[in-house]
Amino acid sequence: MGKQLKFWFLTILTTLMVLAGSILQVGEPLMAAQSTPAVAIANQLYRQYPNIPRVPQANTTLLSRFIEYHLDTQARPGQYHFDWELSMADYLDIAYGHHLAIPATANDTDKLAMQDLSRQQRHDLVRSLEDRFAQ
Repeated sequence: MGKQLKFWFLTILTTLMVLAGSILQVGEPLMAAQSTPAVAIANQLYRQYPNIPRVPQANTTLLSRFIEYHLDTQARPGQYHFDWELSMADYLDIAYGHHLAIPATANDTDKLAMQDLSRQQRHDLVRSLEDRFAQ
């Protein structure tokens, strides 16, 4: 009886380990695709929208800081339009019921640069960000 129990325990344990390994392997490409660096996406957007100012600071740009703010600071998902609108509202100092503080890296210069964009430019930027992360 003891040998059969040990055999079944090892069989079940091995099966679970194989299944867990398969699940992790399938999940790795998806996770890697979501961790696209903000700088690379920002550079793509600057090629698409050359009129958006870069506002460089410590090897970052306005858009890379905006993307990092959205994804890392606020921990908002990248594929939803409304979430990007909320982050844009944060940058424009538009409060939705409460105040969301912009991190120190996104200073008044960033806010002014975002405010200088036309409404259409901001809309196009948000739509492009949503599209990039929805892929």
